[in-house]
Amino acid sequence: MSRVLKDGENQITEGYSSAHRAVDLVRYKNKSDLVIAHSKGKVIFVQTGFKNEKGSTGNRSYGNCVKIEHRDGYTTLYAHLSKVYVKKGQIVEQGQVIGKMGDTGNAYGVHLHFELRKGKELINPIPYLDADLPTSKPNISCIYRVWDNVEKQWLPKVENATTYAGNFGHSIGGFQMITKGGGITKIRAHVLGEGWLKEVVDGAFKNGDDDYAGIKGKTIDGIAIWSQYGDATYRVHIKNGGWLPWISGKYDTKRTDGYAGILGKEMDAVQVYIK
Repeated sequence: MSRVLKDGENQITEGYSSAHRAVDLVRYKNKSDLVIAHSKGKVIFVQTGFKNEKGSTGNRSYGNCVKIEHRDGYTTLYAHLSKVYVKKGQIVEQGQVIGKMGDTGNAYGVHLHFELRKGKELINPIPYLDADLPTSKPNISCIYRVWDNVEKQWLPKVENATTYAGNFGHSIGGFQMITKGGGITKIRAHVLGEGWLKEVVDGAFKNGDDDYAGIKGKTIDGIAIWSQYGDATYRVHIKNGGWLPWISGKYDTKRTDGYAGILGKEMDAVQVYIK
């Protein structure tokens, strides 16, 4: 079966060679099909608005296409699409529909042109048409810290749940976190009596002290965490109380089980790990 065609088996119409550093595919018995993401990743390039242009070169030869970045520097490219259903910057899951097979660009019939790269190096994708990419899971962890409203400063950074970030009895006014080992991180904070703030994406520690979830001097009573490469598992400690249960892989502030905390109650410590 296929990791890049939604409904059919892989039928190779042109294989990988020194002259054709990719594989051309149709659905079994020369049928068209929807195109799906081989593996989870981030859409880093999208090209649309092209028709059939036989003899075109460069990026134009791909016609409508999508390029996805995966772990460890691998990328996959899906070309000659008739329709594209994703946008640049979007995170896609394995098996998610990203386009429809077509003949845009330098194509002589409806098919999918599929490329696999490690950095700039083109790799024969045929062994991976129904297998994981040739990559091992990176060593993923997270680094985070909190703003202590009593001491009015950022507390030391913590990596994974080796200990916790916070001082028992001191309310938290800010939270920063990055994922170590690659991938995007999203964090949100709920301010006591005010509501959920806008999410902070992939930038904590990089843009100074202003890049954090929360408002210094005001109390956070809920946090939500999402990590692209690995499930974020986290919990918070309630001031003058105890640790709440761990939350794993949840990032839905409209549900009470989609974040850590009890709205209306101050928190004074946070623990997070990525697995």
